[in-house]
Amino acid sequence: MQHAFTTLAHKRTHNEVVAAMLEAAYAPLGFSRAIYFAAGAPGGDAQARFQVVDGAVEPCTEIAELRRGSALLHALNDPSADGVGRAGELSAPLVDTRNWYVVTALVRGERMHGTLYADGHSSVVPREGEAALVRALGTIAAVALDNVTLLTQTQELATRDPLTGLFNRRAFGERLRDEIETARRHGRSLAYVLIDVDDFKAINDTHGHAGGDAVLCELAHTLQANSRPQDVVARYAGDEFIVLLVDVETVLARALVERLACSMRDRGLRCSLGVALLPDDATNAAELMGAADRALYTTKKRGKNGFSFAPSPRQEPGSGALGWEESTAIFQAGPSLRQTTR
Repeated sequence: MQHAFTTLAHKRTHNEVVAAMLEAAYAPLGFSRAIYFAAGAPGGDAQARFQVVDGAVEPCTEIAELRRGSALLHALNDPSADGVGRAGELSAPLVDTRNWYVVTALVRGERMHGTLYADGHSSVVPREGEAALVRALGTIAAVALDNVTLLTQTQELATRDPLTGLFNRRAFGERLRDEIETARRHGRSLAYVLIDVDDFKAINDTHGHAGGDAVLCELAHTLQANSRPQDVVARYAGDEFIVLLVDVETVLARALVERLACSMRDRGLRCSLGVALLPDDATNAAELMGAADRALYTTKKRGKNGFSFAPSPRQEPGSGALGWEESTAIFQAGPSLRQTTR
């Protein structure tokens, strides 16, 4: 049990903690089955998530049939409750309860994680010593699960911009490297869209920093709402945002950028965009970012409130590259364009 407690303390994910807990409650304590039930809504049923049978921890594929008024349901709804009993008792949690059982709540403070259930002990009659060890195991597991939750929240905060909730610059840089590597490996394309709010200083001067923050949050929401689940949206710095369009060919990239532009126009957001494609415009992250930045500068230089694609070094003359003049017209287009790009 000392080894089990040490092992639990070093786990870093929820599933790892649960698996270690079930393994410790299994053979070392003489039980032939251990199950973790995740806490549901108060007063509701429990869902068996993981179990260990015959020495292997595996996800539960079937919903366990629980008896009404069982000790397990009571433990899920009363953090101070635990139970020890025999298979033949009406309060036995499962229809197929084996020999005697013990059930204990995994609770830490006001947080209810679920319950640990073990049965099928080699002894026919309940043994308080083993039952007490299962309770202790549940207590330590609850602490470990709390620590995992705190670690996850801390890691999430470290990767997110506190104002908009988007990925921050550091997290985006890591994702960019991963996506570029994946694109190279599978022969796919990426589009790097750099977005800058036009005249943001004037917005802050006129409406104050609270007004500026509201604009940034509105832009973040708009970008997320009009991006695909596989795309990556980030706040790069200040009033600069990035959307990384994953696995897109040139035609699709242009359609998606047009949709982003139209959605910003509909929200009254005036922004300049610069777009670069991999591998058309760049071969690595630095080149991709530089190409998008130059395209953004082109948009700014020509009047803002539009978007430009980087002129590709691999592009044939007369191939129809979208320049700033065309992109501004698209950005200011009406419903007919939005219908074709959605």
